[in-house]
Amino acid sequence: MWPGNKIPAPWANTTEPNKLIQFLETTLKERNKQGSFHVTQAILTPTVNTVAKGLVWGLRDYLVERNLPVIMSWVQTQRPGKGGVNIITSDFVELTDFANIVIKLNNVLLSESECKPR
Repeated sequence: MWPGNKIPAPWANTTEPNKLIQFLETTLKERNKQGSFHVTQAILTPTVNTVAKGLVWGLRDYLVERNLPVIMSWVQTQRPGKGGVNIITSDFVELTDFANIVIKLNNVLLSESECKPR
């Protein structure tokens, strides 16, 4: 229905949650100027070094589990819809309450639309 250039999915390419969040904030602001769909990739990207350490400690444990709470806290504070997030992706969503967080964001949109006069 929409060409790929109308659904940008910028990739932070970082292992650090604070850099990821800074990147997500910046790209959301840029998206607001474009007025398009936007995929918010709340995903950390392992480096070769991270993968090597992950072989010893487990990549999921080493990279994801210790950083996921920070990322999910950021997701919970977002405003959905126009001017905010509209598509969010994350790894290992089964480790968190990701689905309910996204549903709550969608419910915000529903309640806003019900309050508007028709």
